[in-house]
Amino acid sequence: MRNLNERTFMQALVHASKSLLALSAAVSLKVLDAQDSNGNYLYSRGRHKYFGIGALVIFFALFAGYGMAHMLASMVNVSSTGAIIAGCLWAVFQWCLERQMIMSIQSDASWRAKSMGLFWRSLLALLSAITMVYPFFVDSNRAEITVKTGELERTRLIQNLQSAQLATDLPTLQQDVAALDDKLQKAEEKLYGEPPQMAEMRQQLQTLREQAKTEERRANGQIANWRKAMIVALPAETILLEQKISAAQNRINAAKARCLRQEQDINTTLIAWRKEKLAEKAQVAEERHEANAIASKARADAQALEKTQTEHIQAASHAGFAADFAATWDMLQNDMHRRLQLIWWLLWFLTIELVAIIVKFTSHTDVDARLNADEHLLKFDISSNFTLRKTQIEVGQLREMTALKGERAALQADDGISAAALATIRQMRQLEQQAELSSSISSNNASSGLRSLLQETLNTMNANFLRLLANK
Repeated sequence: MRNLNERTFMQALVHASKSLLALSAAVSLKVLDAQDSNGNYLYSRGRHKYFGIGALVIFFALFAGYGMAHMLASMVNVSSTGAIIAGCLWAVFQWCLERQMIMSIQSDASWRAKSMGLFWRSLLALLSAITMVYPFFVDSNRAEITVKTGELERTRLIQNLQSAQLATDLPTLQQDVAALDDKLQKAEEKLYGEPPQMAEMRQQLQTLREQAKTEERRANGQIANWRKAMIVALPAETILLEQKISAAQNRINAAKARCLRQEQDINTTLIAWRKEKLAEKAQVAEERHEANAIASKARADAQALEKTQTEHIQAASHAGFAADFAATWDMLQNDMHRRLQLIWWLLWFLTIELVAIIVKFTSHTDVDARLNADEHLLKFDISSNFTLRKTQIEVGQLREMTALKGERAALQADDGISAAALATIRQMRQLEQQAELSSSISSNNASSGLRSLLQETLNTMNANFLRLLANK
């Protein structure tokens, strides 16, 4: 009993597997399992072909579902349950897509039709292959893609900082502050320096001092000689000598006065110079303070903008699929070896995708002949039924047209006699009704002239009606 149950279970499992393979290959299992009277399969070659095509379709659908689940779980931060469900849905979709492409192929079509069919099916196969290759490519290059993601994040952060500063015009303001700092430093240097004419004025003071010393030595010598002469001089000569001594002393005092005036001019010039430079320094310091305040506000605004955008950039760099895709694209553009790796994998998966299509296109087996024959017979039966139904409809239309033509001829032969007779009958009926209505209203007091008039009218119309019928 146990062996019987196991045998029954195995038979059911084999039947279910063959049904799934036949359904995947878009062929009826009854056709593939058709046998002759000796138990031999009628379509042995085509049977193996379509079972193989069904296995390829199932394999590629399972592989595509696994690739989708792996991509969602590793790059899009989807839960394991969600990734498995999405992978199963994608596998079913891929199975339906492959089955439709296989089912729409006619192995006995012309090479031109085959080429056109292979072209658009190859495009669909390429898209499916890209969808499967991408997650495996990213997973195999995870370390390099992580490095690229960091580089892209750093580059975008630098660009974000620069754009935030440009948005608030911070670089220009910083240049203005630097220019004012330089101007303030120059003002301080000028403040502790001397005016341009100061060297000339000091030279003039030195010259005046030398002249004053020379004049003082010469005058003191003369004064000394004159004082000696005054000892032995007469009173008149003494007065003259005193005048000379007074004049010499005045020359000494005049020379000293010139030196003093020059020193005062120098001091006045220095004081005026210092006041002027202090005013200039104060003005530059005020301008620098205002510019620095504006630059500080712009810096704060730029930092706020940068912080807001930095959060988005950091979130985007850890977003999974988008960040990996950007890093992968940058890596493929700049790394030839990674580009060759992707091309090799893509060709390999595309070949797997196209195997079933190419097998269906290039081989014409007994099952294909049977399916084509059934399809032609069905089309012929549908065409025959269409022709028969069309003929029946045309015959019915001809019958209706013939009847209508007969009625039209009868009406033309009648030439209006029946219509006139019908109108006469209607008028007679109306007059009878009017006569009855008049008799009921007038009762016994009605006029006999009206009755006789109505009766004569009825008789005349009746006679005319009988004459029309006689003429007909």
